[in-house]
Amino acid sequence: MRNANSWSVTEMAGGPTPSDFRSFDVHAKDVRVDAEKIWAQLRECPGLARSEALGGFYLISRYADLKQALLDHAVFSSAQGIVVPDQGVRSMHIPAEVDPPAQRAYRAIMARHFTPDRVAKMAPHIREIVTALLNRIAGKTHVDFVDAFARPLPVHVSLTLLGLPDSDADRLDALVVALHEEVASGVRKGAADQLTAYVRDTLQARAPDASLDDDTLVSDIIRGIADGRPLTLDEQVSMVRLILVGGFDSTAIALATAVWWLAQRPQDLERLRADPSLIDAFNEDVVRFSSPATYLRRTVSRDVAFGGEQLNAGDRVVLAFGAANRDPAEFQCSEQVLLDRKPNNHLGFGFGAHRCIGSWVAKAEMRIAIEELLARYAGLSLDPDKNIAMSSGLNQGIVRLPIVLKPKGG
Repeated sequence: MRNANSWSVTEMAGGPTPSDFRSFDVHAKDVRVDAEKIWAQLRECPGLARSEALGGFYLISRYADLKQALLDHAVFSSAQGIVVPDQGVRSMHIPAEVDPPAQRAYRAIMARHFTPDRVAKMAPHIREIVTALLNRIAGKTHVDFVDAFARPLPVHVSLTLLGLPDSDADRLDALVVALHEEVASGVRKGAADQLTAYVRDTLQARAPDASLDDDTLVSDIIRGIADGRPLTLDEQVSMVRLILVGGFDSTAIALATAVWWLAQRPQDLERLRADPSLIDAFNEDVVRFSSPATYLRRTVSRDVAFGGEQLNAGDRVVLAFGAANRDPAEFQCSEQVLLDRKPNNHLGFGFGAHRCIGSWVAKAEMRIAIEELLARYAGLSLDPDKNIAMSSGLNQGIVRLPIVLKPKGG
């Protein structure tokens, strides 16, 4: 936020053209800094912008186009992978990299753990985790909010959901961070293999006790049935890995963005304090605004005219969620977080068959976190002496947020 972007489109009198983005790289250093300008230029392009980086891809950036692509999984397939660059020999991420109808059978195995009723029963434990994390920084006024709170919260909640040991939180978090670096660089340094080995060993150790009495997500995955057959161990590993990778980053980025916004707008913080019923709507718009799952890939399965472009079978497209969720054609005041935006048909949790299965968990984490922060602190602000850091890659957003806390009564 305080540094120049390392990638930008040259301003042109006639406006941006698709070829202006030929070197665009979602993994470039500082690509998220001032990305709002890039997203605006992407939306203004006639047709679809085209990059030759990372093996080449088109960018879908307008809200209407992106929503249509998410709904048309027969044309825009996830089965060839959802990341750039292509990982070559890889283990499939189930169910994210499986197309319907097969995808539905895998998703059904996990679904009962993510319903609103089930998440409501988790709320007291989520509040315990939130309270414990805030107790760790009690008495401190200057903290990195991401390191102290926003990152560990979804890690601990995800492990609870899965039924994995809380003591493994730091190890698994480090592996997930390293795994993202492997995806960005294309160089395997062992993180993916170590994470796979951890999950495989855990599943094999838990398999003998995975009875109906063990009401955890890991147990359901071990006992899972798809198309009338038990899941293979490789399928089980893939499903657990995906929950770990997907459950850690997105909520952390969204929660950091919520606090970043409130730290600069005390009037919004006080409005939430006066009317807590607005917290859910505020968090919903934060997810739109932050779009933590910023870029995801699809592969075109057949020749099709789309978004003013002729796409051919095998073409890769990248869904630019950050750009679509700031599209002024869909959202008034799109560059602002509104506490009462209605309707809010954002795509921050995806849409259609692959909509984020953990969205209710993320919403509960964010709601409880904001409630407890409001209860404990009279105010908060950005630390003027330290810089904010943003991540590049597929999940982009705030990864370092130095803030100053003002405890109540302090």
